[in-house]
Amino acid sequence: CEKDFLDVYTELEQENASLLHSPLLGRFCGHILASVPRTVVSLHSVLVLDFYTDGNTQKVYNNDNHMAMEAALGFKAQYSFRTTSPDHGLLAYSGNCSFLMETSSADIDGVINSPGYPGLYPDNLHCNYLFRGFGNQRVRLQFEELDIYEIHAETFGEAGHTISSCPIDSVRIYDSDQRLRQIHSDFCGQKAGLTVVSTGSRMRLEFITSAGRIPRSRTVTSADLGELQRKGFRLRYNISSEYLRIDRGLRSNHLTGTECDFLIESAGKSHDRFQFPSVRGGRLCRVFFQGVHNLQRSEMTLLRIDGMAHITAGRRQDGRCPGLAGHLKVYARGQGADAVPDADFCQAVGEASDGRGGSLGEPQEFRSSGPQLFLVFDTRHLETWQLAPAFIINYRFVPDFGIPGHQPNEDDCAFEYVSGADKAHGRTNSPFFNPVTKAHYPHNTTCSYRFVATEPNQRVRIRFTHFYVEDFFIEELGNDKKHHTVGSYVPCAGDRVEIYERYESPKNSGRFRLEKILTYCGTSIPGPYVTQFDTQELLVLFHSTWDKWAHPEYDKRTASGFQIEYDFPVRTSLFSNKFDVCGGNISSDMHGGVIQVPKNEQATYQPDLICEWHIYPSQPGNQVFVQFPEFHLEGSTKSCSMAVLRMYNGDSHVPSSEVCGADNGIPAFYGRGSEHVRIRLLTTAGSRGGKGFKFSWTEALKIHPGTGHCPGFQCKRTRHCIDHRLECNRLPNCGSRAVEYSADFDKDRLRWKNHTKHERDNSDEEINSEKCHSIYAKATGPTEAAYQLLHVGIGVIVTVLLLIAIVAFVLYRSPAARSRPSKQPRTCST
Repeated sequence: CEKDFLDVYTELEQENASLLHSPLLGRFCGHILASVPRTVVSLHSVLVLDFYTDGNTQKVYNNDNHMAMEAALGFKAQYSFRTTSPDHGLLAYSGNCSFLMETSSADIDGVINSPGYPGLYPDNLHCNYLFRGFGNQRVRLQFEELDIYEIHAETFGEAGHTISSCPIDSVRIYDSDQRLRQIHSDFCGQKAGLTVVSTGSRMRLEFITSAGRIPRSRTVTSADLGELQRKGFRLRYNISSEYLRIDRGLRSNHLTGTECDFLIESAGKSHDRFQFPSVRGGRLCRVFFQGVHNLQRSEMTLLRIDGMAHITAGRRQDGRCPGLAGHLKVYARGQGADAVPDADFCQAVGEASDGRGGSLGEPQEFRSSGPQLFLVFDTRHLETWQLAPAFIINYRFVPDFGIPGHQPNEDDCAFEYVSGADKAHGRTNSPFFNPVTKAHYPHNTTCSYRFVATEPNQRVRIRFTHFYVEDFFIEELGNDKKHHTVGSYVPCAGDRVEIYERYESPKNSGRFRLEKILTYCGTSIPGPYVTQFDTQELLVLFHSTWDKWAHPEYDKRTASGFQIEYDFPVRTSLFSNKFDVCGGNISSDMHGGVIQVPKNEQATYQPDLICEWHIYPSQPGNQVFVQFPEFHLEGSTKSCSMAVLRMYNGDSHVPSSEVCGADNGIPAFYGRGSEHVRIRLLTTAGSRGGKGFKFSWTEALKIHPGTGHCPGFQCKRTRHCIDHRLECNRLPNCGSRAVEYSADFDKDRLRWKNHTKHERDNSDEEINSEKCHSIYAKATGPTEAAYQLLHVGIGVIVTVLLLIAIVAFVLYRSPAARSRPSKQPRTCST
C-alpha cells in the first residue's frame, strides 16, 4: 500500500488523540472486498478512518485479464453508534480489560464479548475475566463464537512431525480464579459451541493477543483472510447450583472442564467399581475407560452394568426411555459417538418386569475390542428439575493379546480351540500380530494355544502362514537345521515356538502328559503338523524372553510373530495293502525296496494328504535306513508351509528330520537297530502339487560279531552289509556317511554353529564291476552293455595315445638328443 490506502484506528479514547501515537488496526488497499474487514468496532467512543491518496491516481479495472470494465475508485461503508451496558464489573486493580462476574447466592448468567467483537480484536491485549460463585455453585462458559488467529498444522523435518499451536493469540481457561489448573491447553482457531464447566465455584479466563501476524508494510491480500477475520469470541456464562456436584469421591475420575464426563484409566488396579451419580435432566454425560496400550502391553475393558435393560420395540417411544429413566449407549469398538453403538439401554427405574418375562434390571456385561470403551448417558428428554437414578459400573482391565479364541482366564495368555464348540477351522496368531502394520510381539511373554479334537476319528492339524520369531542368527550361523530343532537339542536361545502333544500315559491310566515334539525360531516358515494317530490334542507354546541381542542390520529385539491356520480333519484308513499309494506297513524278505510318490511319474501329488509309511526290519538286529534319489516338494529352506516330509525312529512322536523343497542331496536317514522307520508326508488343502519324491529303503544285515562275515554285499565306504539282490538294482542302497563335521560355540551370541558334510556310497552300483556289467547286460540286452564297455574302451585308448604323444614330444625337445653326432658321413651336392 505505497500509493493509496485506508488506515483504521479503533483504540482511541479521545477524538483529538494523536494518530502517530495510537495503535493502528490495519492499513488496507486494493480492490478485493474480501481483503478488508467487513466489520470494524471501536473499543471506546471514537473510531478513525484515515484515507490517503497520492498525486498520481490512475484508473483501475476489476478484471486484470480482460480489463473490460472500469471500476469505481474509493470505498463505501455504513456506520452506526451503539450503546454497550456490560453486566459485569471492572476490576480496578487489573487494568481496563479485566472484569469480575460474581454472585453471593443467586444463580446468574450473562454474555461477554471480546474487545472489538464482532470486528477485529486489536493487538497486544491481555484481558482477564474472573467468575466467582458461592457454595455448591459451578461456572459454565459456552462460546457462541470463537474465532482466534491460529497457526495451522505444519509438517517439518524428515520425521514428518506436525505442530498446531496458539503462539500468537489465545484464550486460556483455569479451573480457579487464580492461574492454577489450566483446563486443556490454549484455545485458538474457530470452535463455535465450545463448552467449559468449572469443577468448583470459581473460574478464570484470559484473552491474550500479540502483534506480528502480517507486517504492516505489506499489502493485505485475499490470502491473509485468516488474519483479517479474527473476531475474538462471544460467550454466555452461567453460575448455578443446578450442575452436578463433584464431590471428593468423583473428583479423581472427573474430566476437568466438563460437567459430568469421567475418565477411568488403568493404573495397576485390575478391577473396581464406579457409581455413576444421579444427574438432572437435560444432561449428556460420558464415561471413558482407557486401558494400557503400548509396544509391550495392551489391555481391554470388561464391564458389568447394574440397573439397565436392552431397548426393544415398545419399551422406548420416539427415542425416549419411560418415566424418569436415563438412556445409556455403549461404544466398545473405539468408534465415535456419531457411529452406531454396540448396545442401547434404558434405565430400570424400579420396574420388575418388561412384560415379556425378563427383568429390566438384569446386569449387562461387555468386553471392549481394544484398549478404549466409553459410555454415553443421556437425560436430555427429562426436565431439568427431574433426576435420573444413579447406577453401578463394575469394571476390570485385563490383558489384551490380540489373539482370537476362547480365553478361560482373562488374565492369562492362554486360548482354547475345540472342535464342535468352535467352528471346524479358523486362525490364531502371536500377541499383537498384524500382517499390515507388522507390529511386534512383547518381551517376556508366554502364550499357550490348546487345540482339542473331540470326535474319535478327528485329528488336529495346524499350518503356519507367517513366521518371524526372534532368533535372527540361526540363518547367519549356517546350521544344518536352519529353522527348526527336534528332540532335546534346542539352539533357539531366544524366542521360540514349541509344539507339544498331549496323550494318556500308559503307566497311569486316566492321567495325561505332554511331550515336546518340535521347537521353531528364526524366519523360515515351518511345515504343517498333524497330531499322531494315538492323540487328539495339540499344544503350541510361544515364549518371548527378556534376553535379546540386537541384529546388526535390523536392530530389532522382537519380531512380527506368527499366524496359524487350524482345522480338525477326519482320519481315513491309511494302512492298506496299497502301501505305495499313501502309506502303510512295509517289510520284505529282499531287505529293501523303493517307493514312488505319486506312483505315476507323470502325475503330481495331491493336496490335503496325511500319509505314513512304516518300514520294519525283517530280522532282529538289522537296521533300516532310507535314501532319496529324487525329492521335489513345494517350498524351500525359507518355507515349508504347503508340504513337508518328516522321518521318525520307531514309535517316537518326535521327528528326527524335516525336509521340503527340491533337494537331491538329502543324506540317508538311519533308524535305530531293530526298530522300524516311520516316514510321514503332509500336504495342505492349498497345496498346488509337485513332482513328488522317490525313496529307497534298505535293511542293513547283521554282521557276524566274531568273524566279521557279511552274508551279503559289503559296501566299500559305509561298510554296511546289504542283501546281494540289492546290488546293481540301479538304486543306491549303501547309504551315506559324514566325512566332515564341526561344532563351535559362538560366545558373543551364545549359540552353537554346526556343520556336517555327507558323502554317498554308490559302490553297490559301480558300472565297471563285473557283476553289475553282467546284470545290466541281462536286463537291457548286449547293446547297452556293449555301449557301456565301448565308453570304457575309448577312454583307455585316448589316455594311452595321449601319454605316447607327451613322451615323444619330450624326447624331441631334449638338448642331448639334438647334439648327438651322426655315425654316417654327410654329403652335399649342388
